[in-house]
Amino acid sequence: MTLSIALRGDTARFPGNTLPALRSALRAGVDLIKIDVHLTSDGYPVLVDERVVALPGSEPRRIGDLTLAELAGARENVERRVPTLMEVLAEFLGRETTPLMVDAASPEAALAADTVLREHGFVDQALFTGPVEALQALRARRPATPMMLSWDQPGPPPEDLARSLRPTFLGKHYTLLDRETVGEMHRFGYRVVAWTVNEFPEMARLIGMGVDAIATERVDDLVSLTSGRAQGPSSHGDPVSGPVPQVAPGVAGPD
Repeated sequence: MTLSIALRGDTARFPGNTLPALRSALRAGVDLIKIDVHLTSDGYPVLVDERVVALPGSEPRRIGDLTLAELAGARENVERRVPTLMEVLAEFLGRETTPLMVDAASPEAALAADTVLREHGFVDQALFTGPVEALQALRARRPATPMMLSWDQPGPPPEDLARSLRPTFLGKHYTLLDRETVGEMHRFGYRVVAWTVNEFPEMARLIGMGVDAIATERVDDLVSLTSGRAQGPSSHGDPVSGPVPQVAPGVAGPD
């Protein structure tokens, strides 16, 4: 089974990293939603694509230099409002798993996100990714947290890095993948994530070569393939209906 990953939610319909985008991706039936988490100056993990935002009437400033209240005023459109990670988790209350891939921008953001997950009963349920230093900080705290290491170098990660992080998934740009590379990563015990695949024929080709997950901005097309409902690339904006698969990312080994 190939997992479907929505990058920042359903960005074909809504701005990425917003609650409407996440809700739409869940309705479409994706397995995971990759969110970008940054830390405000007053310690709140928030979902933002960029590291720098422009506040009305002022020069652009880094997310880490803004309070949550200041960041709330950065976007007037309610659909583009910057949500906190706490708000996002409220969307998943009552579910057995949390279908999130948390891309933490820094060690501080990774640890803050882990704290919020723990406080809301989602310990070791989200799949974490991000810079190596962020993953290292999180691994030192959480031995069991599932992780994805982005790795676009030839061959597997160095032994010392693999031993310290113990990632379940390796993320690679899809243009670097072929059947032999996927097989090699599987032999080393990794599951393979292909980034960022937006063309329907490429999705089908990668599924055929055995990748374990595909990340896309074209949610409907990918879900139609991974769910077995594919008829070809979508030509309209109607959401794909169906239940959200219950997955526990990082628990199983390579398929």
